[in-house]
Amino acid sequence: MRAQLAITYVVQKGKEAGVLLVPHRYRDGKFLVSKCKQGPHFRVGSTEELLSHMVSGHYIRMSNPETRHHRTPRLIRPQSIRVEWVS
Repeated sequence: MRAQLAITYVVQKGKEAGVLLVPHRYRDGKFLVSKCKQGPHFRVGSTEELLSHMVSGHYIRMSNPETRHHRTPRLIRPQSIRVEWVS
C-alpha cells in the first residue's frame, strides 16, 4: 500500500473545538490556496501542490462537510496546519 499525504487542522476555539478540517475540494476537483484573504487565489489539483504552496506561506481553504459550523471553507494559515504521511 502506498502512503498518502494527510493535511489537517484541528479547530481550537468555538462551538466545535476539536473538529478536524481537511482541504476543501471544490466541484471542479481542485483546492484553493491564497497568499492572504483578499487574494490572489490559486486553484491546485493535488495535495502535493497544496504542500508546495503551504511551504511558500499560502493559506489553504479547509472545511468539514459533516459538521454544522465548518461546512463553509475557511482560510487556515500554514503555521496551524498539520501535515503527515499515512499508510
